Amino acid sequence: MYEYQSAGNGGGGDRTPILKFSAKDGSFVCADRVNIDGAWQTQEREIDAPFKAVFDMAEVEMGWIAFNPAPDFVMVKSGEQRPEKPTDDHKWGFRIRLANKDIGVRELSSSSKNVYTRMISLFQAYEAGKASNPGKVPVVEVTGTERVVQTLSDGKTQTWRVPAWTLSGWTDRPDMLDSVTETTPDVPAPTAPATPAGSVQDDDIFK
Repeated sequence: MYEYQSAGNGGGGDRTPILKFSAKDGSFVCADRVNIDGAWQTQEREIDAPFKAVFDMAEVEMGWIAFNPAPDFVMVKSGEQRPEKPTDDHKWGFRIRLANKDIGVRELSSSSKNVYTRMISLFQAYEAGKASNPGKVPVVEVTGTERVVQTLSDGKTQTWRVPAWTLSGWTDRPDMLDSVTETTPDVPAPTAPATPAGSVQDDDIFK
């Protein structure tokens, strides 16, 4: 018998399942906690680009993130006062919920400076377009990753991967974004509501 819960919980809970992004190899990985014969295990599956998902930009959080080894978030929403850094282990980053019919609702977070910079660019595109799309959420198209080379103070270089993503359209806010119910691989995601004539639409992620 299989039971599902979000990665990072020790027992049953209502945390959103995780989508992890690796700045080292550029992989996107869904992580789920699966109960097999009474024992909880983490199952991971990589998803390939390109893919589209709605990003809940209105609720994006920014703040301090640490893994010791459990995740510790000290976050605020855009426009709120920046929180004090809790420990030297915490790094500045973001946390956001996203969804499509294939992966359900997921939580994506990162404390990579390069990934954070890409999220800021995405948020700026959302800010520029939200007034023209009231009541809608942005659809983000992830086409792959890009290579970033950083030069350190000692002259050495480091190579990272960052998401190659753009705000490709807008769609009606799906009910699934406002639900805390665990979304599992066996449960289909809800269908987005019908679109009023003349609205900007990009909802093929739910078809």
